[in-house]
Amino acid sequence: MKIIRILLPLILVGITVIYTIQRAKKMQDAEDKSEEEKAEDHMAEGMAIGMCFGTAVGIALGAENLAIGISVGMLLGMLVGMNVKDK
Repeated sequence: MKIIRILLPLILVGITVIYTIQRAKKMQDAEDKSEEEKAEDHMAEGMAIGMCFGTAVGIALGAENLAIGISVGMLLGMLVGMNVKDK
């Protein structure tokens, strides 16, 4: 059980970082092609909501998991917010 608590956050953060880098490259390529179609994303709102959910999950899993819950929640919320576009 202890190995899961050690490796799970590392795996989640690693996967999320790889996805974020790929998404940023894709957005930069799209920005270079068409600068006229700039759609706003909701990255800040996603980060805030993700931090709230991360705090709740961190507290539910134990007080020692609070920092990991906040950081992983913020990262996942940022990714969700980046994928939601304004109309």
